[in-house]
Amino acid sequence: MFGNQMTMRYLRLTEEEKLELELLYKNSPNSVVRERSLMLLFSNNGLCVNDISLFFNHTRHTVSKLLSAWENRGDTPATSVLSVKKGRGAKVKLQPVAALLPELVEKHSRNLKPILARLEKEYGVKVSKQTLQNFLKGTGL
Repeated sequence: MFGNQMTMRYLRLTEEEKLELELLYKNSPNSVVRERSLMLLFSNNGLCVNDISLFFNHTRHTVSKLLSAWENRGDTPATSVLSVKKGRGAKVKLQPVAALLPELVEKHSRNLKPILARLEKEYGVKVSKQTLQNFLKGTGL
């Protein structure tokens, strides 16, 4: 960028890519895939990175990374570029002690405070009461 001049960046999609992205936008159960598909379609229609980032409430950097990933994808499927990568999100702290929890819950009559104290003291696993509740609910205990 020099002065007030900004470089405009657009994608030029083939008809096949456009159809694939439109199908993903309309039919994907994943909201992230739908949103990213629409970003690419907007770029193809001539919207600049700034406008796309404002519309979706993302940073310019996020939109630029998506455009670069799409351009560099080669033969990989569109969904691999548009999907959230594996390994993102919070890691489950309670997974290493999951086998012990049914016994502890039974022993302490679903009173979580002694369970939390024992997990921290004996196993070094410190979690909040809410995290333990959510984990137990998610595992059906």
